[in-house]
Amino acid sequence: MDKLSDEVIAGTSAWREKHPKATMREIEEEVDKRLSVMRARMIADTAMKSGRTEWESGEKEAVCPKCGGELLKKGKKKRKLETREGQEIELEREYGICLKCGHGIFPPR
Repeated sequence: MDKLSDEVIAGTSAWREKHPKATMREIEEEVDKRLSVMRARMIADTAMKSGRTEWESGEKEAVCPKCGGELLKKGKKKRKLETREGQEIELEREYGICLKCGHGIFPPR
């Protein structure tokens, strides 16, 4: 994460050198854009460290939230999500499909 924050700071400084007459609003927009990339990385890293990327055997949440049916584990799959700021993040988690209704689900946390 230190490398990414250094890149954000260096990139912002380089942008400022190229835009010496930028207004406060333009500076703010540029900083926010760069910080949103770092924020997305922090969200993805934190989610993947949660320990909830897989189901444990016999776990109650390994049932379908729609019908309560048994979930068939299908291995790890990648899931793309969008942050509130419009940044795309990708998480790799265990995936399951309900044997009863066919609904697909990732672990809840």
